[in-house]
Amino acid sequence: MPNKLEYLLMPRPGDREVIQNYLQEFLEKDKATLIDTYNKAWQLGIVGNHRQGLNYYALHIAFKKVFGPSPFTFEDGCALGLTELIVQDGEGWAYAGERGKENA
Repeated sequence: MPNKLEYLLMPRPGDREVIQNYLQEFLEKDKATLIDTYNKAWQLGIVGNHRQGLNYYALHIAFKKVFGPSPFTFEDGCALGLTELIVQDGEGWAYAGERGKENA
């Protein structure tokens, strides 16, 4: 079970370039791969590593660019967190526990 911690993303010199590199890699992936990448991050959780925080932040930006909404939380411009597992839902994504509720 992943932890529910948040990572406080405090900028360091060189972060912008690292984020841009991660973001470019994510934007080259298909939607299913982005969802799988998020779910693997969710399973791992947040371990408090700065590089992991940059990677997750870039994935958050990629979700916003590709899907609109992101399954990450990003509060006050620095608190990055994971929500729940997600699944592909048409061209978008949905929380795994909510998919199909409209037919229940």
